[in-house]
Formats: sequence, structure tokens, C-alpha cells
Amino acid sequence: MACGGCELGRGRRHLERAAGELEQARLSWGVWADGVRALAERRLGVSAADGFAVLEDPEYARALRLGAWFDDAIEAARAALEAAGGGGAGSFPVCPFAAAGQQ
Repeated sequence: MACGGCELGRGRRHLERAAGELEQARLSWGVWADGVRALAERRLGVSAADGFAVLEDPEYARALRLGAWFDDAIEAARAALEAAGGGGAGSFPVCPFAAAGQQ
């Protein structure tokens, strides 16, 4: 685990904040994409009750594809957190500075 007092611990705290911000960004994207969907439904004269017709709208399709980038960013931040915090593939089981008694 990161000892908390070294630069690895500092980096982990930055990652924790970044992961939280990315999750908030994903939520904002979802609200925005839902607005794009509503506009597409009005433009096409359909509703969610009509099935998946709105998925054929190119603007809505682009909005949905954009969501994959948010998902990928969140997944990358979580993987980095796992590696920095121990237990992940290639991570330090114990911070070498903590093991050496140094900070």
C-alpha cells in the first residue's frame, strides 16, 4: 500500500480526486445525452414508448458513442488507483519508502 506520506501517496490522492471528478463528468454527460435524445425524439416525432427508432438519429448516436470515452477514462483511473494502492498487477505490495522507514 502507498504509505501516504511519499509522492506515491500524493499521487494516489490526486487519482482519487480525478476518479471522482471523472464519475461526475460521466453523470453530466448522461444528462446531456438524455437531452440530445429528447431533441431527437421531437425531431423524429417518436417517443421512448415507440421503441428504438431514436437510435437511428445520427446526433444521438454520436452522443452515445461519446459516453464510451467517459467509461474508458473512469476505468483507467480505477486501474491506476488499484496499482498505486497495492493489490493490482505490477503494484508495490508495500511502499518501498515505508518499508525502508523513510518518507
